Formats: sequence, structure tokens, C-alpha cells
Amino acid sequence: MVSQTVLDYRWIGQRIREIRQQRGLTQQQLALGICNQSQISRIEKGVESVSAEILFQIAHKFSLDIRIFFDMTEQQINEIQNIRKNIRYLQKKHMFQELLQYIEDHQVEAICRYSLMDQQFVLYQKGNAYVHLGAVDRGFPMIQLALKLTYHCERIPALYEIEVIQALAIAYGFDGDYRACIGWLHKCLRALHVYREGSDQFTPIFYYLSKAYSDTQDYRMAIEYATQGIRYCENHKIGYYLDQLYYECGYSYEQIGQQFKAEQCYTKFQLLQDLFCTY
Repeated sequence: MVSQTVLDYRWIGQRIREIRQQRGLTQQQLALGICNQSQISRIEKGVESVSAEILFQIAHKFSLDIRIFFDMTEQQINEIQNIRKNIRYLQKKHMFQELLQYIEDHQVEAICRYSLMDQQFVLYQKGNAYVHLGAVDRGFPMIQLALKLTYHCERIPALYEIEVIQALAIAYGFDGDYRACIGWLHKCLRALHVYREGSDQFTPIFYYLSKAYSDTQDYRMAIEYATQGIRYCENHKIGYYLDQLYYECGYSYEQIGQQFKAEQCYTKFQLLQDLFCTY
């Protein structure tokens, strides 16, 4: 057992808060079985130092190598944060070749070796990039392996796992296995009642569900999930994928002969496209 010696490390609280939020945990959920919620709050704010025993338990709950808290300087923590930010930017812009080059040029896999969550993030992003570039056979095993790093049972996935499952579902869709694609996406949607505050990680799920149903010519189900996605975006003031959801909705209306509704959706799609291009 790690001793109760108190560690004087200013950046631990910042890192704990970042990882907890990425994993979709509340302070109370993290504290369960370790300490109380108010103590986690004080540790994250940097107003209370953390004992080695508590730090060991937090690292275990995060599936982290505890050395991440000893070996990482503020500069290294900021470096990982910037890496994640840059990779997400390239992903959202669909700049997949540049994403792969960025990971190679910046030796990202070596930098992120201490944390299972960081390893998972990089591995699934690589796999997802390969899938979108047409190399499904190369990318698919990477995404599967990334998910297995943390997800082992039929539980509600954490936020950081939802984006990995989404990438896996997309890979199934690219491979023509729409049944598996739809099944994994529905698994993600079951987590909606847990994360009620709203997250742009859910909006692509509605989009890809709608697209999968559209690709299988189940246009009414495609409209249903596109409409749910639009409502989710509007309720939570999220713009990510909203234009694509309107497009998918319009396309499916068009396929079942409801031209007026299709044109309404296409008009909103174009307005959003013009708005985003403006910025």
C-alpha cells in the first residue's frame, strides 16, 4: 500500500479535473469509495494537497499509471492538452491525412504512453482516420483495440468511450455492416439519460444513425433520428452536425415523396452552411 505521505504537486488537481470531465464522471462519482465529494472539489481547485493513498486510488479508478502524477510537469500536461485539442480540430475538419501526419511528426504515441485514456484517444483517432481514408482493414482493428482498453462489459459507456464506440460504428457502416453499425450507435444513445447536460459527442450519433437507416432505405427511421438530433442540438444550443442533420432529414423526406418538407430542410441546411462559412 502506498504511504500516507502528502505530495506537494500543484498540477495534480488540474489533471484530475481534466480526466474526470473527459470520462464523464461527477465529483461525487469519482469520490465514491475513496473520499468525499468536497475533498475532491478542494483537490481539483488546488486548495488541498492530496495524499499518496488517495492519489493511488484515483489513478486506479481512472485506469492510469500512477507515474503520470509524479513524472509529468505542467509543461507536459499542457502539451497533452494541446495535442488533444489539435487532433480534435483536424478530426472535426475531416483533415484525416493531416491528422495521421501530426501524430507521427509529434511522436504523440510516446508522449501519451502513461495514461490508458490518452492511449485510447490516440489509437482510436488513428483508426478512425484510416477508416475515413478508405483503409478500413487497417483502421478497424485499431478502433476495436482502443475500445477494449477500457470497455469490457455491458454497462453504460462513459463519455470518452462514446466517441470510440461511434468510430467503431462508423467503421462497420463503411464496411457495409449496417446492423452492427446501428446496434453500436443505439448503445451510445442509451447513455443520454446519464449525461443530461448535453454534449456535442451525441450529435454525430444521431447523424450516423439517420444515415445508416437512409442507406438501408428505411427513410422513416432516418427522419425520426435526424429530427431527434435536430431537437437535441436546438435544446442544448449545439451547432456541431446540425447542418448535416437537416440535410439527412431533407434527403429522406425527398425519397418518400414529401418534397415540401424536404425543401424546408434543405433551406435550413444551406442557411447553416452559409453561416458557418462566414466564420
